[in-house]
Amino acid sequence: MKLLTNISVLYRVPAEGDQDTIDAVSDACLAWDEGRIVYAGSTASIPAGLEIAEIIDAGGRCVVPGLIDCHTHLCFGGWRGDEFAARLAGKSYQEIQAAGGGINSTVNKTRAASADELADKALQALADMTRLGVTTVEAKSGYGLDHVN
Repeated sequence: MKLLTNISVLYRVPAEGDQDTIDAVSDACLAWDEGRIVYAGSTASIPAGLEIAEIIDAGGRCVVPGLIDCHTHLCFGGWRGDEFAARLAGKSYQEIQAAGGGINSTVNKTRAASADELADKALQALADMTRLGVTTVEAKSGYGLDHVN
């Protein structure tokens, strides 16, 4: 079991019941074993009998729960990030579509991509999300263009 100590503030949400509150624990620690959290709370209240194999110093940093992306599309061809900037600049979706953008641009690029290319892109997106703190993802597939697509 590993123990993360010297946490200035540990933010928690209840495991059950009302999920609208966040609990902030000062001078906290976090213990986990085989990927499962065993204890998250005050250092003064850590349960006796935990068999700690490794202690890691958080250096006074804070710890927050992992982020959840409850609706994302991982597997698609192309990229439409530039369209977001265009929308912020005041362009309409119709203007973007007329210039070759919009959903049809990624639909066409998805259809043209190989299964390996799409899998590689999805795995890279998951790696990027994990690096940024996302721990849980619900990935969507397809575009809802019809029953198949």
